[in-house]
Formats: sequence, C-alpha cells, structure tokens
Amino acid sequence: MLRVTDLASGYQKIPIIMGVSFEVGDGEFVGVLGHNGMGKSTLLKTLVGQLPATAGRIGFAGSDITHAPTHQRARRGLRYVPQGRQIFPGLTVRDNLRMGAAGAGLADDVLDEVLDELPRLKPILGRAGGVLSGGEQQILALARCLCGRPRMVLLDEPTEGIQPSIIEEIIDILLRLKRRSGLTIVLVEQNQDFIRRLADRVLIIQKGRITGEVPPDHLADPALVAEFIGMAVT
Repeated sequence: MLRVTDLASGYQKIPIIMGVSFEVGDGEFVGVLGHNGMGKSTLLKTLVGQLPATAGRIGFAGSDITHAPTHQRARRGLRYVPQGRQIFPGLTVRDNLRMGAAGAGLADDVLDEVLDELPRLKPILGRAGGVLSGGEQQILALARCLCGRPRMVLLDEPTEGIQPSIIEEIIDILLRLKRRSGLTIVLVEQNQDFIRRLADRVLIIQKGRITGEVPPDHLADPALVAEFIGMAVT
C-alpha cells in the first residue's frame, strides 16, 4: 500500500527527517514511536503533501505520489487526521462531515455509513464543532476523515488531551474498522499502551531516522522500552 524510500524533508533549510524508508501493507496498522521532536509529525505531513519531500520517494497504491499535491493524494485515498484535530469550530458536526466528503468528491450519502460506525455523533449533528469536548472533537475529526472513504489514514497523536473513556472508545472504533473494512493506518502516538493495543508493528524514530522495529507487546515491558528508545511507559 505505502512504500517510502530514502525520504527527507524539513522546514525551509532545516532538515528534520533524513533517509526514512519503510513499507506498510494493505490492512496493516503500523505505529511510529519516538520522543517529541524526533520528526514524527513531520513524517506524516510529508507523506500527505503538506511539506515537500527534499529527497527520496513516496509510493502509494502503486503510484509515485512524491510530488503530487495534497488534494490528489486525498483523492487517491490517503487521508490525514492532524494533531490537535483541526476541525471547523464554527461549522456544525454535520457540516464538518460534509466537508470531509466534499474533499474526496463524494456526495452526502456517505455520511450515513460513517455515522453508523460512530453513533456517538448522531445526537449532536446540529451542534457546533467548537463547543464539543476534546474527545468528541477527536471522534469528529476521525469521522470527517472517514467521510472521504480513505484507503489509508495517517493519525497524529489521537489521544492527546483525551479522557481515558474516550481513548477506549477510539480503540474500539479503530479495531472495528480494521475488522470490517480492512482500513490501513499509520499511527503516530506517545501513548504506548494505545499503540500496543492497535499496531501490528511499531517503528522507532530517532532524530529523523527510522532506527528499528519492535513487536507491539514489547511496549508493555518498561525495560524493553528503555532499551529501544529510553521512553517511560505511558
């Protein structure tokens, strides 16, 4: 589904990710784990086209999308749920979802199938996005992404600022989507338990480079986590 080869990017003349290579198979959930400032969000922004690649190649679903504009990547099925959610606060929940469908050139009838997967949103369709709780906004951001019928979703820190009960709900949603639709996900996250419960594989990123891969169950062992990346289990 996704093949990244020797990818590099950054901000103006400051390199952030350097020589990153990895693959994600169809239907896989792949976690990317590392300290803050190691290039996790930069990697996702480069994959989705918000930042230009300065070297390397991005292959998606058999096509070279390295220099394709963001909207073309979205139309091919590569969608992004950014850190901080970035919903439209002044629009209703329904209109936020409609924006997700419109961005993929789809009609509003896709909303019903997404709402069946995320029924929590049904009673609040007329509510403005900006008045929702952080957890509701995160579910809305995911739902808006799903309204584009993605083949792959890039998720950036989805548990940030979210209460534990909503984190559990998001885990259930993502596992259900994997079973029913075979959705492919690349997940950047600091919450190691969240990654452990969802990911098929976990890539370690340090100073802008993929330095290794660990089985998800290793994240339950603080000694193993410290050995690979020196992070405290959260």
